[in-house]
Amino acid sequence: MSRILVNMLSTINIFIAIVIIAVFAVIGNASFLKAGALLGAVVGFAVAAIFCGGLAALCLIERHLRVLADDLRQQRKKNASTPRIEPSVR
Repeated sequence: MSRILVNMLSTINIFIAIVIIAVFAVIGNASFLKAGALLGAVVGFAVAAIFCGGLAALCLIERHLRVLADDLRQQRKKNASTPRIEPSVR
């Protein structure tokens, strides 16, 4: 269940970044008539990069940890299924 939530959060994060950029572009266009939308979009991109980029980094770390945990689980299953052969002491 938590994997589904993290995947949904990653997807929603993309849309949040687009909304942030669009809102800043609209605010910039309303505030500064000439090149205001471009300036607002640049500022919005910076804000989205900080907030959504941080969230994306956390999601990426979670995915890497998930891969490591899955590999460890497979390794333990593999080691448990192979019989252990003791060396001879003679």
